[in-house]
Amino acid sequence: MTRRSKTRPVLALTIACLSIHHALAADESKLAATRITVTIDRGADVGQSFGSLFEARSADGSLVIGAGFQNAYNTRYRGDRHAVQFYIRPTDGERAVSTVELPRPNQTFTGSYLFSRDGAIYSTYGGVKTWDAKSERWADAAAAGGTHETMRLGSGFLSFGDSRVEYNQRSILEPPDKGSYQLFFYANGFLCFYHVRRNDKPYRSYKSDDDGFSRLYACPWTPKQREVDLSSAVVMRLPVVGETTFAWGQLGDQIVTGSNIGGFYVFENGKWKMLLEPNIGVSYQLYSTLAFHDRLLMGQYPTGRVFEYDGEKIRDLQGWPPVLAGVSSSAREAQTTAIYGGDLIVGVWPWGEVWRYNADSRRWVFVRRMFDHPQLSAKITHPYDVENRENSPQNLWGQRVTSLVPHGPDLFVSTSAKAPFEWKPERYPFLARDKWKSYGKVYRVTMPGHLSASTKWTLGPTKLEFSIQGERVTIHQDGDLLATTALTGRLANELGRPLKLKDIKWGRGVYGPHGCVSVRGETQTP
Repeated sequence: MTRRSKTRPVLALTIACLSIHHALAADESKLAATRITVTIDRGADVGQSFGSLFEARSADGSLVIGAGFQNAYNTRYRGDRHAVQFYIRPTDGERAVSTVELPRPNQTFTGSYLFSRDGAIYSTYGGVKTWDAKSERWADAAAAGGTHETMRLGSGFLSFGDSRVEYNQRSILEPPDKGSYQLFFYANGFLCFYHVRRNDKPYRSYKSDDDGFSRLYACPWTPKQREVDLSSAVVMRLPVVGETTFAWGQLGDQIVTGSNIGGFYVFENGKWKMLLEPNIGVSYQLYSTLAFHDRLLMGQYPTGRVFEYDGEKIRDLQGWPPVLAGVSSSAREAQTTAIYGGDLIVGVWPWGEVWRYNADSRRWVFVRRMFDHPQLSAKITHPYDVENRENSPQNLWGQRVTSLVPHGPDLFVSTSAKAPFEWKPERYPFLARDKWKSYGKVYRVTMPGHLSASTKWTLGPTKLEFSIQGERVTIHQDGDLLATTALTGRLANELGRPLKLKDIKWGRGVYGPHGCVSVRGETQTP
């Protein structure tokens, strides 16, 4: 057979496939769209959680459709409060997941941490970089606030760092005379932080201010005020000198924080209260918080599970997520949590695991490990414990999933060693030549059925429209297109027919109860 005769069937098949594609596109254009329109009034932005907009089921019960604003805090950073998510979730929990490795944001650090603001993805270590989707590269960026943690607040932004807080580049809180202000969090009209004076000594019980202290502050403040008035702050002195935090969270009107030595504190109705006492000799640390339906999930160390807080009590959720087969169950940490595609996603140290939980089937699914070395072993606690035994800390090469950031149709995932630092090849020959570069990688994970977009801030009502027309999914705000994506695989096939909805819940869903002044919805289905 000649070369030419070999290519004829392929050409015919290509033409046939193109014809089918155009026919499907034509059929899709004829499909009536399912539109869910939600008019919300977010009120003044004082750091509240905007929460769920709606949740509904398909008429045949095979899908759950919903939208809302994620309420998440990971070490580090806080999730983008102004990014709306729209999801289509199969109730049987079966989903296809693809992963693409992206270029490293930096070439010398052993870790990467990401955050999203105003529709852009940023990386902080090795200089602030932003992801350029067109060139598929990281570019130098002057992110608002520089390397400091920032948050959008109305049409302005807050910047936290170095014991100082700025609003729109104007200082609203100066550093203290003694000690430092640490780990700021703004929610429900209060600027919260730890004031720590450790005097370079180990953790110890409080004796006197001269010896050292840790205090919790909740300062009433809104953008209408020129600066923070410390005289109006609600202050709680903590039992242990040196207490600080890895994670803040909010559940309704409550602001919560877990200290790095096990204290758990709640601010509500203008008062601080202690739910768990700190214990210097026992490891109990919270690394993430996430609103999930009517509860707050909190990623914990050393169990590696998410704990549940219902506003009154904390409960250990056994098997949330499970321990990966072949590794030790000791010293595990659920560092990162997120909602993606309507499912709960959890990143777990020290083996770089990513897990997914589907609330309808009540099933955990192991997504993947974000590292391909070393081989799993239950005989050691952390990767490279043996090879690194002469160095300190010995668990330095444990494997973190540092960020889970929804962006458009994707989920950006980053990795790190215990802490990012400049690579030193002479000290760690067991990770030469390029093995160490697994620490600091960024991946783009895609699971059909998710779309997120940054919303514009408005004073008063704004209208968000979520549309499904065949495989095409879109989000509009006040008539302007915010984002669009095409479904693939199973969901594309299932939505090739008209979609009807039932059991619509307005202002409730996986993102927690809404925190808006008002939520009004209507649907348009075939």
